[in-house]
Amino acid sequence: MQPAGAEFFRRRLQRAAAIPPEQRDPAVHAFVTSVQLMRAADELLPLTADGQPALPAHTLAGQQAEVQAFLLAATAYHMAPEMLEWEGQQQGRSGRYCERRFSLAGGSCEAAYPPSLQPLGGLLLKQLFAQSAVSTEQSFLVASAAAQEARSARSTISRQLQQLQRSSGQQLLMAEELEAALHRIAILSASDVLEAYHRQQLPLGESMSVAEAAAASSERLLALEPQSPKALQAASAGFICSAISSSSSGSSSSAAQAAMRRGLGCLIAAFRAAEVAHSPYWKARVAPQAVTFAAAPLVPVSTSDLAALIAAVEEAPANVKQLRRVLPHSWVTILQEAAEAAQFVLPAARLRLQGSTSSTGDEQLAVVTAAAKQQVAATEHLAEDAGCACSGCGKRALGLRRCARCKQAACEWGTSGAGTVCYLCWADAG
Repeated sequence: MQPAGAEFFRRRLQRAAAIPPEQRDPAVHAFVTSVQLMRAADELLPLTADGQPALPAHTLAGQQAEVQAFLLAATAYHMAPEMLEWEGQQQGRSGRYCERRFSLAGGSCEAAYPPSLQPLGGLLLKQLFAQSAVSTEQSFLVASAAAQEARSARSTISRQLQQLQRSSGQQLLMAEELEAALHRIAILSASDVLEAYHRQQLPLGESMSVAEAAAASSERLLALEPQSPKALQAASAGFICSAISSSSSGSSSSAAQAAMRRGLGCLIAAFRAAEVAHSPYWKARVAPQAVTFAAAPLVPVSTSDLAALIAAVEEAPANVKQLRRVLPHSWVTILQEAAEAAQFVLPAARLRLQGSTSSTGDEQLAVVTAAAKQQVAATEHLAEDAGCACSGCGKRALGLRRCARCKQAACEWGTSGAGTVCYLCWADAG
């Protein structure tokens, strides 16, 4: 039985692959290429009839194949703008092999492979583990330590990667990109860890140490990939974590404001990098976040930047409508949710653009509250069927409708001569 969403995944992949490479949004190109890399990884990792790893675990050939496949998967994850979807799932066969290797090594990545495959094999194993760890605190600790290890062993890792590059004939990630990927995982995990610490009301010293580590990872990420929208967006999260922790701990407001300015600066830089790359995806991904912070009067932002961000947020729904035909459902959902959330702060951002200084007072609060009420009123009609599961993404959601053409319940729909249809069937008809 195929997983929920697999059919929609394949249809979107076919559409994306049909676009000439030179005409693709960078995110669409990353989607197509990452799937190709995951397929290549899966080919190296056969499974038995009951779905268990079939490669011998203790032979050098089997271990080399594992490392090669893990490297292909790591390259795919680094390239993809969001958590990689693979045939409706978030992991290919590499996840099962990763679990087996961890079990055989007693949880020690250093003992997982022979010296000829280290330290690269262990680092790739740590990356896969950190991406899928149930505990965000464990993910943060593993990714942070692995990033430092990747930096100190860069020359050795570079040599190993060059050898694998020659044997595979594919473009694989470089040592700097592996380190960057680990820093990004550490930053995003740190955000979740700090949120959990706040809920549990743990000592401020613990949260500050996590926030400082996240900010340090952000600094390093900027040095490694200063022109990457993905890296810049992740770096912003590290600085914003630092700002929130500084504010919560009672540190000087200047420290919190400086960290917040760094965070917004990274988001604006990511937005400008997306413009240079001609990526509607990354503009729609970054602009809503940036405009949320730019609407606050305490964070300096230029008029030209603020105007560009507002325009991008206003254009986001149209861009999302085009991208939803050729990107995984979960990626599009992230764009949709970001665009919807930004609608609440757009009025405040427009007031600031017009030169208003009352954005901390009643006037702007009233504007934002009114916008929120309009948003709620506009979505009330979607609560028609709270118990229906989408045939595309497999999730329960409000307002699902059954397509008159393909007969699947879908959370994306339009209208055509056939009646109410899911978005992909509507696009097919159009």
